[in-house]
Amino acid sequence: MRSIPDNTARFNALQNGEIDVMEDLNPDDLSILEGNSELQKIERPPFNVAYIGFNFKKKPFDNVKVRQALNHAVNKQALIDAFFAGQAEPAVNPMPPTLWGYNDTIEDYPYDLEKAKALLAEAGFPDGLPDPVTFYAMPVSRPYMPDGKKVAEAIQADFEKIGVTTNIESPEWATYLDDAKAGEKDDIYMLGWTGDNGDPDNFLYTLLDKDAIPGNNRSFYVNEELHVLLTDAQKETDQEKRAELYKQAQVIIKEDAPWIPLVHTTPILAGKSNLKGFVPSPLGSESYAGAYFE
Repeated sequence: MRSIPDNTARFNALQNGEIDVMEDLNPDDLSILEGNSELQKIERPPFNVAYIGFNFKKKPFDNVKVRQALNHAVNKQALIDAFFAGQAEPAVNPMPPTLWGYNDTIEDYPYDLEKAKALLAEAGFPDGLPDPVTFYAMPVSRPYMPDGKKVAEAIQADFEKIGVTTNIESPEWATYLDDAKAGEKDDIYMLGWTGDNGDPDNFLYTLLDKDAIPGNNRSFYVNEELHVLLTDAQKETDQEKRAELYKQAQVIIKEDAPWIPLVHTTPILAGKSNLKGFVPSPLGSESYAGAYFE
């Protein structure tokens, strides 16, 4: 087991025979992997979400129309095509569609710049936001976000089209997380989540309930109706009833738009072609018990 923080260096180590399997392949390296007969592509089942969060402590992001406007301004499919090598799908809700309790009746905010401008005007900003927005972009790669800075730059260009100027900042990772948790320096921020246990609670309550402040709810988003649904779901023992509560919760979250859910990715691992019996976990906690070399 070796820690190689840089994706490219990790892939080089695999190609040079220094390691046998690696996680978090850069999407740009996928064609190289697929063209190498001595290596194989291994897909981790998608069980994550990447998102842009709005800091409710900062104006005008306490205004729902501003948040909805910015949702309309992001071209998710263009991001997937440019930075994820097609190994992702647009995110509609804060939890992946592979998870039970997912509400597939909810429609996403479509990419619509005119609608975005109209909502900004309704919010009192007919000419766009008057002040630059501090946009925290992830300085590290994650299974749900291979290159946060490049994705942030693309979103920055999208926002510019509706009169929203952003200043991208990307401090060292520990500082980044501390700053986002405090909510004093960032206006909007980029983060994501890979599920821990296969339960909707681990996405919705863990990331968006008021009880997760301070903590994983770095938007400082509070909705009392949502809190009742999520805590009732924790006490309910009937899974079908729990699923209905989570579906109701997703409707509230979509309307309030505390996030721009970006993508659910299919993380790519790479290994030697003779590696057999290795099945990556959706949760990211690997078991190598069945792995062997042919």
